[in-house]
Amino acid sequence: MQHEWKEALDQIHADEALKQRTRQFVQENLAKRRSAPALRVARRTLYAACACLAVCLLAAGYHLYFTPTSIISVDINPSLELSVNRFDRIIDVTGYNEDGEQLAGTLDLMYQEYTQAVAQVLDSETVQTCLDRDELLSIAVVEIDPQQGEAILQYLSSCTAGQQNAYCYRLDQEQVDQAHEWGLSYGKYKAYQDILAYTDAYTPQQIGAMTMRQIRELLYSLQTGSDPASTVPSAGGGYGYGGGHGDGNGNGNGYGNGKHGSA
Repeated sequence: MQHEWKEALDQIHADEALKQRTRQFVQENLAKRRSAPALRVARRTLYAACACLAVCLLAAGYHLYFTPTSIISVDINPSLELSVNRFDRIIDVTGYNEDGEQLAGTLDLMYQEYTQAVAQVLDSETVQTCLDRDELLSIAVVEIDPQQGEAILQYLSSCTAGQQNAYCYRLDQEQVDQAHEWGLSYGKYKAYQDILAYTDAYTPQQIGAMTMRQIRELLYSLQTGSDPASTVPSAGGGYGYGGGHGDGNGNGNGYGNGKHGSA
């Protein structure tokens, strides 16, 4: 019986093509099993690289957007600074005295285009009340990107062209690097530097507490040797900074003789 079974089994012959397909199937499955861990590692590495790239792009975009390229310093009684990015958007608003902080808190300036933000500041009840009291409005443009700074300065000069008590001028960032360490806006710091050319009897805190008219009257008295309480002519009458900008560009500090700070 056993011999018969063996003969019967020996009669079963697999087709050669079937054998070849079977061997190929086995080899392919063995290869897949061997390569599966490496493939998983490769995929994980690719996913990690993509995630890292996405994070880097987001970080670069964040840095690009939130890096200031110009700063607008508005001083009258409130002292307020607006940081502008390369896309002409406001990315930071800082008050440098109590009035400035209150004004910043009442306006919606963040992420607005600087033209809209400046219009809000100039049209605010606080600034208009100061102008009605014959206060002086100083607007300094700190140029980090010179091309953008020039465009902002021209825009501001056109905005204040009809206001006799306003003057606009440009500043280089190097001129005002120490301003914030002393708690002063860029505009008041520049005025303080001009005062220091004549006397060191005033502290940054004293200058920071003054209105721009008081600061200008003090500087005018130091320059002319007159009574500090005497009336200083309006900025529109030609007593803005000589380094300002309006109908033209000036040179030097002190008082020029052109409209809106032109020299």
